[in-house]
Amino acid sequence: MKAISPGEMRNLEEKAFSSGVAVLELMERAGKECAKMIESKLGTGNSKRSIIIFCGPGNNGGDGFVCARYLKQKNEVYLVVPVEPKSDSARAKFFEAKNKQIKIIPMQEASFIKPDVIVDALLGIGVRLPLRGEIKEACRLINSMDAFKISIDIPSGMDSDTGECDSDAVVPDVTICIHAPKTGELLAGKEKTGEIWIEDIGL
Repeated sequence: MKAISPGEMRNLEEKAFSSGVAVLELMERAGKECAKMIESKLGTGNSKRSIIIFCGPGNNGGDGFVCARYLKQKNEVYLVVPVEPKSDSARAKFFEAKNKQIKIIPMQEASFIKPDVIVDALLGIGVRLPLRGEIKEACRLINSMDAFKISIDIPSGMDSDTGECDSDAVVPDVTICIHAPKTGELLAGKEKTGEIWIEDIGL
């Protein structure tokens, strides 16, 4: 499996932006394709799944907000937002999700829901270790819950370049890698990333 570095991924994104693709469009593609992949791999079943999506303050969180909108069509979806969105793009996608009446719950309530699936969209390839504050608490909570866990692009709390992991980094069953696995994911190994699914967003 071929990996790319975080720098190479950013270069691909910059090329897309310079060719006229907007940040919001890439975010929409990433979140939509994540939702489609989750549905196709796990199946829709005969009853609604309970899904909690943890969204961070940056663009990875924005992907999660988009994913929530699409998963809500066939599932019971909850959002946990430990830190308010900071990027304009993530903020825009947050309000789109909110306008779709997706339930936003505090972390304290999440553990009482007993979800079937948890989606980790807290941190992306720009993570700085160690984890701190509410994000660290959210990662710890995700790991403590009994559910099928999916990380978007990279497990939150993993350095996408070196594979170094915070002691509370999310340990998912699956990581949906956008475009390609990052070098750190292959260095960290399957015990830290779970199964790897590759998502093509046209970069």
